[in-house]
Order: sequence, then C-alpha cells, then structure tokens
Amino acid sequence: MSFPSDHDKAKIGVIFSAVPSNAPTWPYIGYNYEERAKELITKLKEALPDVEFKYRVVYYVTDWLKRFATDRSKLHTLEDVKKIALEEIRDVIGFVVWYLGLWSAGITQVVIEANKPVILVDDLFCGSGEFILSYARIRGKGYKVIKIASSDFKDIVRKIRLLYVLYKLKNLKIIVIRRGFPEWFDSYEKALSEALGSKLIRVTVDELRKEYETTDFDKAKEIAEKWASEAQSVEADKEEIVKAARMYLAMKKLMEKYGAEAITIDCFPPGHKGLPAYPCLGFFQLLNEGYVATCEADLDSCITQATIQFLTGRPGFVSDPVIDQGKGQIIYAHCLAAAKVYGKDGIMMPYRIKTHSEERAGVSVQTYWPVGEPITTVKFNITQKAMSIHSGRIVNNVEDKRACRTKVAAKANVDAIIERWEASFGWHRVSVVGDYREDFIDLAKLLGFRVIEEDKPV
Repeated sequence: MSFPSDHDKAKIGVIFSAVPSNAPTWPYIGYNYEERAKELITKLKEALPDVEFKYRVVYYVTDWLKRFATDRSKLHTLEDVKKIALEEIRDVIGFVVWYLGLWSAGITQVVIEANKPVILVDDLFCGSGEFILSYARIRGKGYKVIKIASSDFKDIVRKIRLLYVLYKLKNLKIIVIRRGFPEWFDSYEKALSEALGSKLIRVTVDELRKEYETTDFDKAKEIAEKWASEAQSVEADKEEIVKAARMYLAMKKLMEKYGAEAITIDCFPPGHKGLPAYPCLGFFQLLNEGYVATCEADLDSCITQATIQFLTGRPGFVSDPVIDQGKGQIIYAHCLAAAKVYGKDGIMMPYRIKTHSEERAGVSVQTYWPVGEPITTVKFNITQKAMSIHSGRIVNNVEDKRACRTKVAAKANVDAIIERWEASFGWHRVSVVGDYREDFIDLAKLLGFRVIEEDKPV
C-alpha cells in the first residue's frame, strides 16, 4: 500500500522580479535575468521532483528604471502582474516571489493580494534591498507570508517545501471511526475544509467490524508473531496480539478502500466503544509504515500528526503530557508510539508489548525513544486557526507502572509551558524527534494561524 497518487503534482507559482538588463543597478548592468531564473527553476525541480513550478520573469519597475529599457513593450504593467497572479497561474497552492534585481516597484503587494500563501526569497546581492524593504512593509499585517535570505540553497528549498506540505494537507483524506457522529462534527468538518481543505470520511464501527471479521487469520497470526519476535518482551496475552493484528489488517483495508492515508478511531475503552480489539498495535504498525494513525478520534491531533508526517517524514507521537517542575521535565505519555522515529526507512527503536495501562487488559506498546535527541511538540486548533508549540531534549524513558505505557521525558521550560497552556487545545500534544520549531512556525504563518509558543517566558 502506498500514499494516494491519483491527483496531479503540487503546483507552485514563482514570480521572479527583474529590471531592464542595461539598468545600472544591482546585481550589475547587463545581467541576464532570464538565464538566472531558468537556473534557479532547474535547481528547484531537482530538489523538489513532486512539484510543478509555474514561473514568470516580471519586469514591473520604477519610473526611474523605465528609461533604461530599450524595448518598453517587454515591461509589465500593474494589470499584467495582476493577470499573471490571478489568472495565468491561479491554480497554484501558493507563490514564491524571488528578487533578482532592484527595483521592481511593488510586485510583492500585487502577488500578496492574490490571497494565497507567499514566500519571499532574496537572491543575495541581486534583490536584497527590495527583499528587506518589501518584508518590512508587510510584516505584522496579517498576510500569509514568510521569508528566506540565505546563500545555502537547501535553506530556500526547505521553505518552499512548506507549500508542498500545504498541498498534501489539502488532499488529505482522514477516516474517522465512531459509533455515532455528534452535532459538533459537522461544524468541525466545515472549519477543516475552509482552513486546510482536508476531507473527513465517516466510517461506522459496524463497517470496521465487518472488515475485521473477514481478515485473513493466518496473515494476522504471522504479523502478531513478527511483532512479538521483535519486541524486547511480551507481557500480554498472545490471543490479544493476534486480535490486534486483525484490527490492523481491517484498518488498512479501509484505508485502501477510501484512498485515505490517515485514520483515527474513537477507541477507549474498546469494549464500551463496540470495537472488536484494541487498535494500539495496529496504530503502531501504521505509523512505522509512514501513515497517520491517531487515538481517540482526536481530529486536531490527527491533523497535527499528518502535518508532522508530511513536513518531516517522521511519525508524530500523540500523548497526554505530564509536567514535572521538580526535574524541569515534561513527560509525554500514551499507550503507543511509533518505533521508527526517524521515518519508515529508519532504524527500529526498542519496544515492549504490554496490556493497555488503564484497564490492564488487551494489548498496547511501550516504545523507547532516543535519549539526547531534540524533540518538537505541536498541536493545531483548527476551529480557532491556531497552533501551539514547544521544544525540548529527550532525557529519559520513564519506567513507572502508573499511567500510560510509553513515557518519553524531555527537558524543557516547563514553568512557562504550564503557565501558557491553553485549555481550548485540550490535553493531547503531538511530538516528533528533531528540531522543527522554525518550520512549524513558518507553516502556521502560511496558513494564517495564530502561534502560541508555550515555552516562552510569560
């Protein structure tokens, strides 16, 4: 099974600002702007093969520079620029404005008014003054804009790739499994569609049970045996592990059926929710394979987990955080976490198969995350168009019989976190191994989301 690929490539618009070649300005007189634009687009295509770049070199300049144009018919008017952004390449997920020369007389404002996410890029020693002043004029005005000025092309690619993440979210399909769908579900579905474009697929528990009952028992037994053989220890009933494997196969069949790459289930406690088995190990396996699998039908956490996967290529860990001010630690606790923390092609971290903690029944997993690594923790609030974030460094995997099985402890500014925690975001947070703080903050800006940096001093 692979991610759905029945839609076109992500489309990103690139507007290169240029001036008449014989103008005495940066980068220098006689500069070939068209050649430079082609060079940059070629490098972008190599770095981001899943993206189609639609680009234009735009000569919309100040009156002072117009006199240097030997052929004024090549200059663009304000209406030309609007037509490019609003008509010619309007089917893009967002724009990149790349400054190749000085001065382009306000191209930035025109592109921003297309009301799509925009990334400003400085071609160093070419459009630097335009870049600095353009961003200064729009900063703090609520536009969906981020910027990058770097001699390292990888930095530029990393920013532009955020637009690809937005495209992936726009095409995301999430299976939501519940016995019934509450009244608030409709309004959430609408808010999600407006904010990201993602789609929710309603599936009943009865449909899940039908898939479960038709699973291949021998295949499930094989999967269960593999899980057990790779675990450091098994402290749960073998029959429950086979049932969990059948649950995994049922979930995967539903994802294939609906072309979804994410699934979340109203899952605890399973018996009360009508489920035939605990989904914890199935979620564990899906996350290891690069899919999105979220406990408790927590839609905000599911969207966050999907964003983490698309942005980093790594699984997100949904948890119930515990604050330990005495040690200056935050402990992320839940009854499952992926073992392939560096992505589906990475190494497998150690894990133990245990019963589910609260009920001391069924089956779940305790995973050990890598001590010493940075960790980034985020959470979207779709209805409020907001994102919370904090960072830390993993210091321990806590062994305690109380609370959930997996407990990853990180050193962080916990005093600030507890003071800045917003109740409307709930208890769950979603963590990923690595320092991706700047990436998520930039992504939130491109979405027009408010950002709460939970670990900043109050």
